[in-house]
Amino acid sequence: MKKDASMKMGGFTLFETLFAAGLSVLVMAMLFEAFIVCNRNWHRTALDLASTREGSQCLERMVYGVGTGLGLRAAYWVTNWGSTTNWQLQSSNYYGYSWYRFNPANQVVVFSNARGISVIGSNVVSSLVSNTPMGISVSLTLVQAEGGFRETNSLSTYIKMRTPKTF
Repeated sequence: MKKDASMKMGGFTLFETLFAAGLSVLVMAMLFEAFIVCNRNWHRTALDLASTREGSQCLERMVYGVGTGLGLRAAYWVTNWGSTTNWQLQSSNYYGYSWYRFNPANQVVVFSNARGISVIGSNVVSSLVSNTPMGISVSLTLVQAEGGFRETNSLSTYIKMRTPKTF
């Protein structure tokens, strides 16, 4: 029996085409879900890094100073004029007096001296300061929020005074 030319046509059956299309949709859905999970984790990590960076810079400015002003590490003495949670630190060093204030209403830490006032930390939702005979313990809790994401980070440091005279 002789086969004619119409019997040699190649191609996919309807079942093979539907199976390939369904498999492609399944792979694309898994890739899209992986993209969504990675994007969500990236946003959370970026917010966490931003709050860590902000808190570290604030604590560094308190310890070592702002601009040409010396920080708490170089102070002759430090006095806390507020409470442990709503504090105002006054320090004295070779250049004069300087102040560090935590304002919970505005969620900022502010530095001021004879040269001016500057915000050294923002997004600070709570802070604790405690004086010891040898130094000062400072802790900050920062919140970063963007879109539907919110990350909280807590940092602390202990500032050992070179000439311990805390009051």
